[in-house]
Amino acid sequence: MTFQKGAKTFNKPGGGTGAGGNNRNIRGGGGNNNDPNKPSDDKNPRRQRDNSFGNSQKNEKDNEWQEKVVQVRRVTKVVKGGKNMSFSALVVVGDLKGNIGVGLGKAAEVVDAIRKSIESAKKNLIRIPFDQGSIPHQVIGHFGSTKLYLFRAPKGTGLIACWSLKMAMEAAGLHNVVCKIVGSTNPINVLGALKDAVANLKTKTQIRQLRGNNHNQPPVLPTEVQSQAA
Repeated sequence: MTFQKGAKTFNKPGGGTGAGGNNRNIRGGGGNNNDPNKPSDDKNPRRQRDNSFGNSQKNEKDNEWQEKVVQVRRVTKVVKGGKNMSFSALVVVGDLKGNIGVGLGKAAEVVDAIRKSIESAKKNLIRIPFDQGSIPHQVIGHFGSTKLYLFRAPKGTGLIACWSLKMAMEAAGLHNVVCKIVGSTNPINVLGALKDAVANLKTKTQIRQLRGNNHNQPPVLPTEVQSQAA
């Protein structure tokens, strides 16, 4: 026995074919598509969008930078109606090739504060000269009441510094540096002194150019020495 309801056709038990006659035929939307000529969703090219190329480029670009959160603080601003609470984040980014950036961001949520600080750090990058995993020479940096000494160290010494400086050195790719802080040890002041110290670093080539020495040419002797040699 067959009866119709809307766009669907049902067979009552006993009225169809086969054992028990339990056959159910459904017409219209929602049924299984058994047409072999019609492409399925898995084989339909319009439904398949390959975003792997764009995602891989974005992931490779993000993986170039080491992002380290140095400090997260809760700050309060007193206003006329009461107090406004927010969060301040200090972040260091580096590419392990001598480029580092220091960023400070503030927002109502911790995640937004970290995101702002990362964007600020990537906009203000500084370059640390390399020389066998250490700095080229001793240098001093100042920021506020903080005085920072950076010393060149031989291979195997490691990073002898406070935790905030160690994060910055690791992000830059340095392995052998000795640091000494005189005055305030606030991470913001310490990283500010590091930026000032890095600005005073010079490579061997830059020092030779400042002195006017060129190792590819023979040294120029004074006139008195030249006359005695003659």
